[in-house]
Amino acid sequence: MQEADKKTITPTELAAAMLQFTMKSIENSWDTMKPAAAAYLEDPVLTQEKEDELIKEIYIAALALEIYCIPYAFDEGIARLVSLGMGEVMASSNLSEHRLSESVSQHYLPRLETVSLSSPADLALALAQEAASILYDRLELPLKPAEPTNSLLWVKLFPFLVQHVGKWPILSTNFEVTTERR
Repeated sequence: MQEADKKTITPTELAAAMLQFTMKSIENSWDTMKPAAAAYLEDPVLTQEKEDELIKEIYIAALALEIYCIPYAFDEGIARLVSLGMGEVMASSNLSEHRLSESVSQHYLPRLETVSLSSPADLALALAQEAASILYDRLELPLKPAEPTNSLLWVKLFPFLVQHVGKWPILSTNFEVTTERR
């Protein structure tokens, strides 16, 4: 796509599109994860309320990983704009009531920072594993094993989370991000 063909959008619009893209992706493939989650309930029937809770937790994990990786995923100028837009969207009245930013900043970002500072050989894999580990711990499923190793839930959860992250830079190539409207 040539530069002239790209739609000009603000950083806030791009951030909102990215958030919506991730949420829709998770919702559209939830049926593949649902049986594994239901297996760890005392009554293996997921209510709509429980499904919504689980989807929200997966979304928060994906969102945290995506937000943390903005500086790694984009060149410096675009990363700065995307971060500014993301801050504005997360503080908006539409999202603030869901308290997503509190979960991201309290539970995920400090641990992802610790992983990053440890300089693992494969930073992307280490960050994804840490986000999945935090998510696993946060899921309220009474029959899940305390340790995720070799559990069906972990075997399904880790790839499910990973498949929904890392697409934001590809999405952004369709747009020219600018703070000025043309």
